[in-house]
Amino acid sequence: MSVFENKTELEDITYDAKASFIVIGFFTPDYFPLADALSKNLIEHGISHHLYARAKSAGQWGHQTLQKPSVLKTARVDHPNEVLILMDVDCQVRGDISAMLNVIGDIAIPMGRKPMKNGTALKPGTRVLLVRPTAQTDIFLKIWDEMCRLELDQVGNDEIRLQMAIEGSAGRFSVTILPHHFTGREIRKATQQDIIIHDSARDEARVLGSLRKNLKLYFRQTRNALYRIITGRDYKSAKSR
Repeated sequence: MSVFENKTELEDITYDAKASFIVIGFFTPDYFPLADALSKNLIEHGISHHLYARAKSAGQWGHQTLQKPSVLKTARVDHPNEVLILMDVDCQVRGDISAMLNVIGDIAIPMGRKPMKNGTALKPGTRVLLVRPTAQTDIFLKIWDEMCRLELDQVGNDEIRLQMAIEGSAGRFSVTILPHHFTGREIRKATQQDIIIHDSARDEARVLGSLRKNLKLYFRQTRNALYRIITGRDYKSAKSR
């Protein structure tokens, strides 16, 4: 996967606001309009950023995300003393994000709950990710990058590889959880308190998939409301009995 280091005909997008942190991202040629929009959004809020122009790697959408640790490794060389905030280029910032620096740990990641048959499981994400300029961070990024270069056909995206890296580097770095309002909540679920939101370019490219998600959400909301009106009880609590 040496294509990870190849440049495209496009140039990196940079802006220096002389801050102690810098937003990092990357874009392939087809995502340039999103990167350009994110840059303008970040400039409005006075946020330094370096969005890397990268060649499109072989494979589907999920395979493009495997470039994230490689981009962060490059950014660690280009910006060795700054806190790096990795952000997908289809994110938007609504205000001041400097409070993200208050989190502790070498890296900070989003953590969501995934429903399971017998409860829930924690699921780390990479839509927004903070890394501090430490030797421990570099160890983690090296292992994450190695995991993303493995030929595991059944594992198509960077988030599962992130889980593998956390397991593989346990005890050698500290990880903490980003406050939810900085995690890039999907725009259709975002609240006024969310400062970083996400408007999925992938969903736009897969209209039917997005429509299916919205229909499922509408069905669940309608079902729960009707059940509550008829029985006076919450649908979920009834299922758990």
